[in-house]
Amino acid sequence: MKKHVVGIDIGGTKLATVVADNSGKILSKVRRPTFADKGSEYAIQLLFEMVDETITKANLKQEAISGIGVSCGGPLDTKTGIVYSPPNLPGWDAFPLKTRLETEFQIPATIENDANASALAEYRFGGGRGYNTVLYMTMSTGIGGGIVINGQIFHGANDSAGEVGHQILLPNGPLCGCGKHGCLEAICSGPAIARRAKEAIQKQSNTTILALADGHIETVKSEHVLAAARQGDALALKLIDETAYYMGWGIANLVNILNPDIVLLGTIAIAAGDLLLQPIRKTVSDFAMARPAEAVKIMPAQLGESLGDLATIALVV
Repeated sequence: MKKHVVGIDIGGTKLATVVADNSGKILSKVRRPTFADKGSEYAIQLLFEMVDETITKANLKQEAISGIGVSCGGPLDTKTGIVYSPPNLPGWDAFPLKTRLETEFQIPATIENDANASALAEYRFGGGRGYNTVLYMTMSTGIGGGIVINGQIFHGANDSAGEVGHQILLPNGPLCGCGKHGCLEAICSGPAIARRAKEAIQKQSNTTILALADGHIETVKSEHVLAAARQGDALALKLIDETAYYMGWGIANLVNILNPDIVLLGTIAIAAGDLLLQPIRKTVSDFAMARPAEAVKIMPAQLGESLGDLATIALVV
């Protein structure tokens, strides 16, 4: 019988289930709101229903499914499959996700941090194909990362490897969500770019950024900064250059430590394109040691909107 797998993507706002064949081709999908405030028991029962629905939509029976891959925000333990209170999933306190899924479906389940699963998906299906050492970094609400070496996710001693956004660049810098000051995430994530833009606009209000936010400084987002930069707005271009400088600095540190073949940048970096990527590459070249800097490619991630689905599938095909 042909091998099929189920993928489950658990986020703070959306739950998603897919069924795929052993080549990674998606055969069916189901999406539902998470309703995170209803807690873990509501979510798991909903996921049970969604998995059954997704298998039925693929014209399969449960016996045809050989594995379940789950991508979920951490912290979590990949060996036990226990999820430990992710910030976007209130009430998931030491929740035995792997055990609950395996008990319900009698199918082995693999639980993985979403950034690590995304890195593996890019390695298997996207921009990391053909490379041995792949570093994936997402620039969105936070700055997360995953490291894949010779086809295997690097987890570290207790599943904490890949926290690329929590390297400290400015010890007296802005407060990060992790409780430290001056992390890369506190400088270059989407909310951090928006915060820096608001601070700058208070000193210089004559900017397209404010116009794109309909004149309301409190609604300024990183998307407005990018759009204004594309229009040549001086303040927006300055903010993008600063973001590229700090991102390049952080990536250069990682290039020196990991010596990766390729660094794949997602979300904001994809939207910005060369506006952000070119100055990042220059900073990496300036800051990293010569040999690892010569070896590394810095490219946009390739999987786009399909990343969430393929991240779950990559864990089990």
